[in-house]
Amino acid sequence: MFRSRNVIKEAAAASTVDRRNLLKAGMFAGLGLAAAPALAACGGGSAGSGPGLKWAGWDGPPQSEVFRRFSEKMTEKLGVKVTYQQVVGDYLSKLLPQLSAGAAPDAFYVGDIYMAKLIETKQVLDLTDYLDSGSAAVRLDDFHEGLYRWCRPADGSPGLYGLPVDCSPLVFWFNKDLLAEAGVSTDPAARFEAGTWTQGALTDLLDKIRATKKRGLVLNGSNWFDWFGWMSTFGGTLFDESGKAVFDADPKSQEALAWLFEQLKLGNITYSGALPQGQGPDVLFYAGQLACLTYPRVILPNMKKVKFGFDITPLPSLSGKDVMPVPVNTAALSVNAKSKNQAKALEFLGNFLNAEGQRFRLSGGGNAVPSIKGLDDVVTEGNVPAHGSLFNDVAAKGYAVPSAIASNAKVARELPVMVDKMLKAGNETPRSFSGKVVKLINGGA
Repeated sequence: MFRSRNVIKEAAAASTVDRRNLLKAGMFAGLGLAAAPALAACGGGSAGSGPGLKWAGWDGPPQSEVFRRFSEKMTEKLGVKVTYQQVVGDYLSKLLPQLSAGAAPDAFYVGDIYMAKLIETKQVLDLTDYLDSGSAAVRLDDFHEGLYRWCRPADGSPGLYGLPVDCSPLVFWFNKDLLAEAGVSTDPAARFEAGTWTQGALTDLLDKIRATKKRGLVLNGSNWFDWFGWMSTFGGTLFDESGKAVFDADPKSQEALAWLFEQLKLGNITYSGALPQGQGPDVLFYAGQLACLTYPRVILPNMKKVKFGFDITPLPSLSGKDVMPVPVNTAALSVNAKSKNQAKALEFLGNFLNAEGQRFRLSGGGNAVPSIKGLDDVVTEGNVPAHGSLFNDVAAKGYAVPSAIASNAKVARELPVMVDKMLKAGNETPRSFSGKVVKLINGGA
């Protein structure tokens, strides 16, 4: 097992993901790093009749090569030249001017905090008619419902302006060696299978780890992702049917926050904002200095390199046996409302997102989870981790960014700053903490 500070530094350098930056950038497809040229204008040749088709997204090796091979496959199938364009840097700041100039790609990735702006400015096409046409290459029913709600207008009006390309659900990773050393006789995956993976079981596990002077668990960042998950996994209701935040008055949400704050106070859980620079929770986990980690599947390539035994399970529940709704990272593919080749762009979207397209893009050791049903085997390739099939179960029950956050730039910008300040101060009660957050989310000062 890894023990030294040098190993921690090496792991930091090797880490492919800083989720706080990933969230800030809106890059939620589980695809990792951005790379290569900036967005280019539409145009180009064809491999048949009609203008060529260009599409854009963010990615890093080896996914960029997969995208290029997929584009070649689509060139043959659609009968037009399909070209993939990589984007580096601030994706939205490059995309918006291209859209305004009528020179953006025919189809493009949209991060969840971007969608509301593009819908509002009528830059993306409503997919409803295509999906209802009977000739679409993919159906809405193919997708996990909780993953595409943010692609609808925030005001509740009809329309669907994108669909999730894939996803990466929040799960509970654990270091089997550290747990055994701490005297944890039944690991979380075994407890889940036995129906005893409860809040009390996790508390007992964290108490045992604390006694060894190791870190048990880290609350990863001040964004909504991690701490929303702790409320919903313990039965909390976060939003009502109108989209209004209600967890400040919901009893189970308050009980979950009370448990979380107590664990922070005891030292069983550490807030990531209080860690030394360079010691992110994923880095500490790779280095064998952290027993448990709540994180999406995006870290799997790095996990295959560690020297300790590891596995995953869903976050615990009050019943001990249920897979509860928790956050899921995702991004959408949308069609340019001003594309000169909308019919082919819609065909491309359907083929990119259907079972055949997702299998082509995600098989072979990828780090994302399909956003549609029926591709469970994609995430169990190689049987790493042993309970990897649970990624699919968590994705099916999970939820993407709430509309109240995704549709409001002020909330998306100020929420993590507010939460970070309160968590570092450590003097809030569950009621005062949630009251301030709910006020901001619901439009208060």
